[in-house]
Amino acid sequence: MKTLIISIQLLVLLNVCCSAAPLDSIDSVKKTISEPRSHWRLTARLHNQGIFSFGGRVGSDNPTGDVNFTYDRKKWGFLLFKGHDLRDHNTFYNFALLTVYKNFKLSEKVTVTPSIGSFLEQANSIADRGSDIVSILTTTVRLNQNFSVEHMSLFGNLVLEPEERDWVNRIRLLYFGKHLDVITSLWHNNSVFDHSSYWSTGLNVAYSRIKVVDHFFVSAGVTGLVMIQTSDEVANPKKNALMFTVSMQWAH
Repeated sequence: MKTLIISIQLLVLLNVCCSAAPLDSIDSVKKTISEPRSHWRLTARLHNQGIFSFGGRVGSDNPTGDVNFTYDRKKWGFLLFKGHDLRDHNTFYNFALLTVYKNFKLSEKVTVTPSIGSFLEQANSIADRGSDIVSILTTTVRLNQNFSVEHMSLFGNLVLEPEERDWVNRIRLLYFGKHLDVITSLWHNNSVFDHSSYWSTGLNVAYSRIKVVDHFFVSAGVTGLVMIQTSDEVANPKKNALMFTVSMQWAH
């Protein structure tokens, strides 16, 4: 359960694949004279298997699906994410995540976003044992209109099961064009709070934001994951993956 919590998707922030683009890249498809005060987007995705984008590890070898809803204002936002294994309801990819976050713009290029929320393991019920509070701290440096560098720290099991507490870091280089998205990632699950650790890396390439009608977009992409090193083959198997994704998104 520890390894699942530190490996959430989502987020996202989604979160890895086609819906990973920030809101301003969606807005760039159609500029408006006055920027609205709030945005929302609903994304549904299908994958041939499940990879946790926040943790950098495989969650399921089966076909998976997920749905996430994001409500975003200039200073704060809300995220609801639900992942589901389409073949086996007892794998790690059956979970839900609810977070609220606040954006602190330190400069024109640097934004810090702390998040706090609840993670629910759902292999057997709405909230299995192992469900707990999680926190995420994300720092984003916008290099130019298309490129950004992002660092994320995720802390799991903060309240109910502190003996399972864990810490994972992720560094990403993100490119968002009009339709092409390329994300390179490096994950480190350290052993500060427990005995296990691992390094992994990944590459996501997606053709995104293909407009069907107003406010409705489709995307398709592929994500490769390589587990570089792990100290515990049972908790974090040295397993590589190649995940294909198609998604639909409603944005306003």
